[in-house]
Amino acid sequence: MPITVICGDQDLSALWIISKLQERGVGVDLVTAAALGAAVGWEHFLENGEVKSEVALPDGRILRFGHDDVVLNRLVQPPSERINRIAGADRDYALQEMNALYLSWLFSLPGKVVNRATPQGLAGSMRHPSHWTALARAAGLPVAAWRQSDEDDPNDLWRPRQAAFTVFAVDDRIVAPDGLAPNIVDGCKALARASDATLLGIDFVARADNSCWEFIGASPVPALVQGGDQLADAIAALQD
Repeated sequence: MPITVICGDQDLSALWIISKLQERGVGVDLVTAAALGAAVGWEHFLENGEVKSEVALPDGRILRFGHDDVVLNRLVQPPSERINRIAGADRDYALQEMNALYLSWLFSLPGKVVNRATPQGLAGSMRHPSHWTALARAAGLPVAAWRQSDEDDPNDLWRPRQAAFTVFAVDDRIVAPDGLAPNIVDGCKALARASDATLLGIDFVARADNSCWEFIGASPVPALVQGGDQLADAIAALQD
């Protein structure tokens, strides 16, 4: 059974993991935002308490998912090309409705979904950095104190900081640099469980006094290439 990768058109991490999975003999079906945006037919409805979904893609493929399927979901926003072309003054409203459709579809997929859509993000919860900091502290990770005032630009607070390294949590498996302290490994596992993310990238820098590594952020849509072959092995194992 192949792994289906759903992603944006410029997602280089998705292309990297596809090549790595194929090296391991894992079949992969790639579904891009462009393919979804050009779909020639959609069915998505509730029947007898179950969601029924079918998407007809322009290349002739029909997307139907069952309970044995594995989906790596990295779609962070719905495709907007058609809406931009025809929606006019109603563009924002149309995008909200399209986002609702994709949220319902991605959330309802049967089988194993990495990561399942939430109201806070189509590829998992895209939390505010202050929220990630609170979750990381509760998980036992060393964090810097969060400070924010009315003088701060809210947009600046969303910009990720440059990390020294990233730890990846994949279905309670940790991919991390050799020699990482056990408390950091355990904290990363706890953070992934608390965030309900099957796949989570967790960023660290050295504390100013070099006394320890310090959490600076997390994402359900991390740059996968940093995890190397160990991460590819962990993702391939999701088929088991």
